[in-house]
Formats: sequence, structure tokens, C-alpha cells
Amino acid sequence: MMRLLAVIIFIFSFKVAAEENEKPSFDYSTLEINIVQTDSTGIGLKVALPLPGGLYLVAERKAEEIDFDNDTYERIINSARFGIHAGIGDIFSSVSAKDLKIKIENIFDVYAELGVKSTAYDTDLVSFSEDDAQANVIAGIRFGDPRGWEGKFFVDFSKDAEVAIKQCPDGQVCIEAIEYELDEDTDRKFGAGALYNINKRSAVSIEMLSSKLFDTSVKIGYQLNF
Repeated sequence: MMRLLAVIIFIFSFKVAAEENEKPSFDYSTLEINIVQTDSTGIGLKVALPLPGGLYLVAERKAEEIDFDNDTYERIINSARFGIHAGIGDIFSSVSAKDLKIKIENIFDVYAELGVKSTAYDTDLVSFSEDDAQANVIAGIRFGDPRGWEGKFFVDFSKDAEVAIKQCPDGQVCIEAIEYELDEDTDRKFGAGALYNINKRSAVSIEMLSSKLFDTSVKIGYQLNF
């Protein structure tokens, strides 16, 4: 289903780009409220504020419940990132080869975000929070009509934590406990999304995100544009 959504968004974006002559101007100043569906329903909040020179700042918080071995725990993720964006035409300006000159239009935006995130876990048995913040890198493209339908593809690189049940050594009596440890490998999350701008100030969105560690998640959001 995620592949089908990605293909539809990709085809639609080029149709819009062919019909529009004006340079797209995507909004990087937003407040977004989300409902996230993984093992169960969670909520999220995301704020993006613009900075000079194509830079922007992102702060995000997400709370969700994860099912693990007949136990349920709450995972709360807080993250902050600096981002930079530019139109593809602004990046390359134009491509020239001898007498042939090809002008590249701004048919999509390229963006990258670098920051940190922290993760906390709450269960009936114990609460745990990572002592050290982990690096968080997101990169992707945005395309379509900023006055109508938009789409995006992105990849999210970050370390994540899995739940491990501590096993009692043979011959000993132990009380079951839950331990948390960072996965040795960076978790690669691939995502695709679509956004419809209802008017200049508001929009609705849907996003799908895959992960090596966790189930595919679906996020539905309402966005306010500043």
C-alpha cells in the first residue's frame, strides 16, 4: 500500500509541475497535530519555525504504545532539529554542455534536518529514559502545489531502543524485570506522505513510515501554517 501511495504522489506531482509556471514556495513555518497509528493509537505534536537563509527549526514530541510479548509500554520521543531547504533549480541553477543549456526548474524542494532525540519508556514495572541524546538525521524531497496537493519522500536515520526481557539464570529465583538497550545498528525509516492545503492557513496530511525495528506506522495530521 505504501508503494502504491508513493507512485500516485510521484505521478501527480509532475502533473502539477507541468501545469504551474510559478516557482513553488513550500511552507516551513507550521504547527502540526497528529494521530499516529502503530500497535495502538498515539498522538504527536510538531512545530517548525523559519530562520534566515533557507534554515528552519523543528521541535517534535510523539507518544505511542508498543506491544511486546503480551506487555504494553508507552514510548515518548522528543526531538529537536535544525533544517535547511532549497529548490532543486536554486541548487543546480542550470546545466550547460557546450552550446546546449538546460535550465532546471524548481519542481521540488530538497531538505535535510540534523538534530538530537531522546526516548523515554513507561511500563507498569519500571520507567526508563536514555541518559544520552541520540543523533537524528532526516532528508527528503517535497513536491507538488503548495496551494493544493503536496507530496514528500524522506528517510530518517537514528538509533532506537528495543525492549529486552531479562532472563533468570538457571537455579536462581528472579523477579522478572524489563531492560532497555539501544539497537546496535541505526534504524532506517523510509516514509512517504501527502498533504492537502485547505487554504492559506490550514492543511490536512497523511504519512506512512516503515522501520526495521517497529511496525509500519500511519500518521494523520492537521496543520496550521503561520
